[in-house]
Amino acid sequence: MINIKCIDEFKIGQNVYGFYQSIFKEKKISKNGDYYIDLVLRDKSGQINAKIWQFCEFYESMFDEGDLVAVKGIVKNYRKKLFLEVSNITFLDLDRYKKYGFNETDILPSISLSTATIYNNILKDIQKMKSPYKIFLQNIYLKYENEIKIYPDSLSFSNYGKKGSLILKIYNALRIAKSIYRNKSLKDKDLILSAILLKYLGRIKQYSYNIVFSHSDIGRNENCFILTRDIIKDCSKKNKQLDKKIIMELIDIVLHDNSQEINDNPKGSIVSTVFDIEKSISLNQQIEL
Repeated sequence: MINIKCIDEFKIGQNVYGFYQSIFKEKKISKNGDYYIDLVLRDKSGQINAKIWQFCEFYESMFDEGDLVAVKGIVKNYRKKLFLEVSNITFLDLDRYKKYGFNETDILPSISLSTATIYNNILKDIQKMKSPYKIFLQNIYLKYENEIKIYPDSLSFSNYGKKGSLILKIYNALRIAKSIYRNKSLKDKDLILSAILLKYLGRIKQYSYNIVFSHSDIGRNENCFILTRDIIKDCSKKNKQLDKKIIMELIDIVLHDNSQEINDNPKGSIVSTVFDIEKSISLNQQIEL
């Protein structure tokens, strides 16, 4: 078995072999006028800049940005930062490289909490809501159960880029909203909670999943909230529990952005503020109230 190295184990002068995701790839020209390929590679432990100096024309066609790659190289230092000088790189064929130690869990980090438990807790919250909202939300959450449980809230290398981070973000926001308004009379409470449960579901359309997450074709051109709007519209056509007026108001809340100069949507502002608060929470922390 080959000794696979994670990025956080790299040391200067070390020859490494490993499996990574190419999250950035660009062909550039050096000061000497020679072509080289600038890369950023990542695995669950971190990310590192990498360079391909030789045979660039050959390697450029071997893989695309976002692909999983098998890499051989040597760790070097430039201006007190490590980088990987790549001597060999190829598209990672799963069937071929599993026998050499490839494991998809080494590439993509996950949240430490059980997404199945979080999902079931959300369904319990939905069950307590009034019937029109309850049935509408149940239909969406059951339809997209698999995606909701595993998708991240971001493609960045951060807590929000972890597998399962989307559902935890939604759950924590829901807990925050229920805590804020626990002892207050909130008009249209179920409408606002529904918007919280739906606002970021567009991520499941914005990204695609095949071992790792990347932008979908539609996700390259549309933002998360527009895609959430499309999910709501599609579900409302097939399931007519909510009347058209409520659907349009729900969409307006989802599309609201607190950064807008004119704030003419108080309910949208409430939902956006809840998610602003949620950002301050450690993403590996499930709020219990």
